[in-house]
Amino acid sequence: MSITGVSRYSKTAIALHWVIAILIVTNYALYFVAETYPESQRDAFMGPHMSIGISILGLSLIRLFWRLGHKPPALPSELAGWQALLSKAVHFIFYFLIIAIPFTGWLMVSAYPEAPPVSYFGLFEIDLPFGKSKALSGIGHEGHEILTYALYGILALHVIGALKHQFADKMPFIQRMWPS
Repeated sequence: MSITGVSRYSKTAIALHWVIAILIVTNYALYFVAETYPESQRDAFMGPHMSIGISILGLSLIRLFWRLGHKPPALPSELAGWQALLSKAVHFIFYFLIIAIPFTGWLMVSAYPEAPPVSYFGLFEIDLPFGKSKALSGIGHEGHEILTYALYGILALHVIGALKHQFADKMPFIQRMWPS
C-alpha cells in the first residue's frame, strides 16, 4: 500500500504492531509498579500482567502468520545494504522475543507447583500442559528475565534506527508504520 509515495505496511500489520507495542509497554509498567509493593499486594498487578502477556502471545502469533502471508513494503533503495540486513535481523529478533517472552512467563507460572492456573482476566483459566516442577518454572523465570532484557536492547535499536532514518537520513520510515 502506498500513500503519497510512501510504501506502507497493511492496515492489519499496522494495527497489530501498535496494539502489541501498547500492551508490551503496559505490561512493563504493571511489572515495575508491582515491584514497588509488598509481595502480598503484587497479585493485583501480576494477574493483569499475566493476562496481557497471554494476549501479547496470541496477537504475536497472529502477527507472525499475517507477516508470513503478506509481504512487507520494500525498504527505500537509498538504504545501505548492511542497514537493510540489520533491519531484517532486528525484525526477526522482535518476532522471536514477542513470542518467547510471554511463553516463558506462562511456563514459569504454569510449572510452579504452588501456583494456581493462570486466570485470563477472570474469564477462564489457562495453563500449559506441563507437569508442575520448580526446575521447569525456574527455567521459565530465567528465560523470561533474560529475554526481557534483550527486548529492551532491541527495542532501543529499533526506535533509534527509525528516528535516525526519519530525521537524519530524511527517509519516511515512521510513515510506513504510522496509523493513517
